[in-house]
Amino acid sequence: MYSLNPNNPSFFDSEKLKSEFVRQASICHGCRLCFNYCPAFPTLFNLTDKKGPKTLTLEDLNLVSSECFHCNMCYVNCPYTPPHEFAMDFAHLMDWAWLNYKSKAGLKLRDMLWESMDVLPLVRPLAKGALRAGSKILGVEEDAPMPELSDREPRIENKVEKPIAKVVLFPTCLARNFFPEVVEDLVEVYNKLGIEVKMGNFRCCGAPMLDAGDAKRLHENAEHNVREIEKHRSQGYEVVTPIPTCTMMMTKEYQYVLDREPPKVYDAMEFLFKMKREGKVEIKGDLGGIQILYHTPCHLKHLKVGLPGVQLIRGMNAKVTTADKGCSGIDGGWGLRNYSKAKVVGAKMMEAFASSNAEQFSTECPLAGLQVRKASGRRAMHPISLLKEGMKSVR
Repeated sequence: MYSLNPNNPSFFDSEKLKSEFVRQASICHGCRLCFNYCPAFPTLFNLTDKKGPKTLTLEDLNLVSSECFHCNMCYVNCPYTPPHEFAMDFAHLMDWAWLNYKSKAGLKLRDMLWESMDVLPLVRPLAKGALRAGSKILGVEEDAPMPELSDREPRIENKVEKPIAKVVLFPTCLARNFFPEVVEDLVEVYNKLGIEVKMGNFRCCGAPMLDAGDAKRLHENAEHNVREIEKHRSQGYEVVTPIPTCTMMMTKEYQYVLDREPPKVYDAMEFLFKMKREGKVEIKGDLGGIQILYHTPCHLKHLKVGLPGVQLIRGMNAKVTTADKGCSGIDGGWGLRNYSKAKVVGAKMMEAFASSNAEQFSTECPLAGLQVRKASGRRAMHPISLLKEGMKSVR
């Protein structure tokens, strides 16, 4: 396992980093299963075809890692990941390489703006103007589908007197700042099922810091959030998040960032499905046989918790088809700054939704939802919002 911890001496070991790049590139060169996952692999194979894996340099690695947008699909689909003797982990090699490079090269103003999700609520009016002018200030490509910063914070009313379970909500910067209805719908659904929800004093999960290459702030946020998670778990609360990217950061990536196993955090739909499976909640409702086309977020695949959202809305009389057409290509700031490449990555997924006659679209990833809307002109609802709609049929 590689360390993404800037306090670990191995993080800055350039020889170790280069050696691991040559080793893994040699295996990728002969396999090429991931040739069409993201721009990093065509760039890698162009290099290995021209000069061979053995002569690759750190400059080559920096170029390849700049094309990676951290979807982790190469890890999910690679046949050679641990416990295989090849011990392949190209995804985290890219994370290490990018953070290592930016730690040495330094962050630009644009990088610091991209990772400032925590402060958006404090500068909301100014931030709205900056996002509208995003192509100039943030380097967003002209036709990229920018999310709209909400004018308000999520309105949360927790109404459970005798809870059957207690959770602390990690609201995520994305939902809190851009999609507050997801937070509100989650609290409403959980409350109706007798689950107490309270907010914690969390910081951003760190995904924007990984995207910007800020290893220091990524580590600081991870340390803060783990302390917060451990505090609430000691008080009998579980921690849930509505966005798979944030769940993945805390449950998968923090072990690399902190050099230790992080405490359990649940995807919001995963936790509900667990409660249902254990017989602790009965989720009643009817979606009237509606036909839904669903996109599976890449980071939900990496979590390996199945498709709990799909299973729950199917239990409300919905006919759900999974698009299964690969990544949306957005993945945060990278996709917006490199939208000409993101469109290529997400082309099959976008075509599936553009040509679909389904009555409703759904995904847990609001950024993938931006691609759905751009392709089809229609909004993709979070499964928690569909559960809320289905529950309205119950008196």
